[in-house]
Amino acid sequence: MQPQNQPTAPRTSEMPSEDENKHEEHTDAQTASGELTLDEALKLFDDAKKYVDTGLRTKWDQYFKVYKGQRVIRNYEGIADPVVRESHTIIETLVANIAGGAPKFHFVKTNEEQTDDTDVLNGLLDYYMICNQMGLKNQEWVRDMLLYGTGILYVSWEDGKPKIENIPLRDFFVDPTSTGMVQTINPARYAGYQYLADKKVLERQMIFDPEAEGEDGKKGAMVARYTKLDKIGFDKDNKSGGAGNGDQSAMDKVFKDAFAGSTLGDQATERQVWVICLHDLLTGRIYEIGNRKEFIYNKPTWCQREEMEEKIQVEVDGQLVDTTRKLDEIEPFLPFAVLRDYVDTSQFYGSGEMEELLEDNEMLNDYEAMDMDNNAYQNTPMYWVDPQFADLAPEIETIPGAVYPIPRNAMGALERPQLSGDLDNKKERIAARMRRNTAADEAVQGVAQQKGRATATEIQTQLNQANTRFATKIANLESEGYAQLGLIIFKLIQIFLTKRTAVRIVGPMGVYFKDYDPWEYNGEWEANVELDTTIKQKEAMAAQTDQQVYGLFVNDPAFNQVEVKRWIAKRVDPNMTDEKFNTFLAPPEPPKDDTKDFVNVQYKDLEPWAKLQWQKNVGWEPDPQLEGDIHNRMLEQANRGADLMDPATTADNQPVAGMDQVLNPQPAQAPEGMKQPARATMK
Repeated sequence: MQPQNQPTAPRTSEMPSEDENKHEEHTDAQTASGELTLDEALKLFDDAKKYVDTGLRTKWDQYFKVYKGQRVIRNYEGIADPVVRESHTIIETLVANIAGGAPKFHFVKTNEEQTDDTDVLNGLLDYYMICNQMGLKNQEWVRDMLLYGTGILYVSWEDGKPKIENIPLRDFFVDPTSTGMVQTINPARYAGYQYLADKKVLERQMIFDPEAEGEDGKKGAMVARYTKLDKIGFDKDNKSGGAGNGDQSAMDKVFKDAFAGSTLGDQATERQVWVICLHDLLTGRIYEIGNRKEFIYNKPTWCQREEMEEKIQVEVDGQLVDTTRKLDEIEPFLPFAVLRDYVDTSQFYGSGEMEELLEDNEMLNDYEAMDMDNNAYQNTPMYWVDPQFADLAPEIETIPGAVYPIPRNAMGALERPQLSGDLDNKKERIAARMRRNTAADEAVQGVAQQKGRATATEIQTQLNQANTRFATKIANLESEGYAQLGLIIFKLIQIFLTKRTAVRIVGPMGVYFKDYDPWEYNGEWEANVELDTTIKQKEAMAAQTDQQVYGLFVNDPAFNQVEVKRWIAKRVDPNMTDEKFNTFLAPPEPPKDDTKDFVNVQYKDLEPWAKLQWQKNVGWEPDPQLEGDIHNRMLEQANRGADLMDPATTADNQPVAGMDQVLNPQPAQAPEGMKQPARATMK
């Protein structure tokens, strides 16, 4: 294969005008440059946190508490205090249906000069998903989106491959004036997150600096990643039981530790450092601030690539010609993939399912408390006591076998009104409304329909509506958050994989390897994503279509039935090979023996019937004498058969001579002088 240029856009027939060139120069002049001061960086962080703390954070805390089974809104103050975890059930049902497996990425080229072989990119993404245990991280990402409306993933490059991390929404911050991360009217200028780290761990982290001078005097050496750690001290506020107890701006771990009642001692946090990590596009740099005191990291962002050139030789008309090929520049980008549930055009943060469930879940808890109080009221007896025995009232309890020193008719049970049993219907209606609001209807959750409750048509209509809403939600997630994740990982591949690399690909025929050449995968690519639920839905539709096609082909003599069954077997099981299928075939039947034995017989020796058949086979007119002879022989055979059936008569039904005496013998005569014996006769 001859190396070729890989431009990022189709060629045009017109040269750019002078105005266009000036516009490009002006745009390049406005790209990332300069540095932020510490105060400027802290102001960006404070502005972003203030935007969240003044409204959104309170709602997020309520969503988390209700999801965990804690009451936040009480409209009924009773004795019982039950909690119905219906919102937890709905959220986890949606998580299982949306994030049941790792996403599958499929890349599509954007111009005609890019390679058609996308198996390498798809295989790379599949391998990176396995390395990052994306099945688990995907569930956490989707769960945050359903709870709070927004889920955050952070992608970095570590140990030669992308590293994907879940960022708690409480610890994330973004440009408050933005309406989206990318592809929006007002994209985010900066974003980041905060975290707690051990100072010793930070001191040990090393990175490669190509500009640093090594011990041998050559450029390029491993240096400490973080600097000025001795000037920032330690963080004593962000710990459980400290600032996090009741502090609305506390970090996610501190808030959840306080919610669970967990505490950390001073020894556990004595070397703790509070770090603010900020990615800024205007300056094209990454800043990390320790304890709000110093920049402990301040470097150009690794989320970019300058244009690269390479001189090569290509063969033209049998001659080698020197030329130059380029890898396009990648402008700075924010390595955050944002997954949003219900999107508002003018808002960065989305709305989640818990926003729809919270009030209904709390109302359901109120009705459950009423129901329990009513049961206690109905099942616990209450008594009246004669006023003259009022001093004994505290001793009267509902205890089996209790004895009270009170005269008869001086104490009795109070009559209680019969309470309505409509609470169960109200609770069922609320639970059904919660499921409808989130497209998690009973049929979607797998709950069996009660007999007589709905007809088959109604159930099918409900399923179709739920599937339509659910499919729309899945399509929105695939086109936004998951597509962002795929493009971020692909850009990191373009930045860090600059040499030909072997890529493992797992296909229907097993594992094989192909080479990733950065020059063949230059420029922008379109990332298409399919979630596990989409893949299963397509497989189900394909299986239904295959069954219909199979029904047309099977038992039709016009089609080879073995090949028809081979095709359907491969469709059902992609791992089915021809060799394996052939082992199921029955052994072939032995061929029929068409050979015939020929015997030479003289015509004159043939029987009349054989002579007649021979005359017919050779086309002669049959001899009538042969037919008569055959007829006579058949009559003779019939006569012989009749004789055998009745031996007392001949063929013409005449008695055989002497047969009558055999069948009816005369009695023997008595000797002379003796009487003739009497013969018995039948009457």
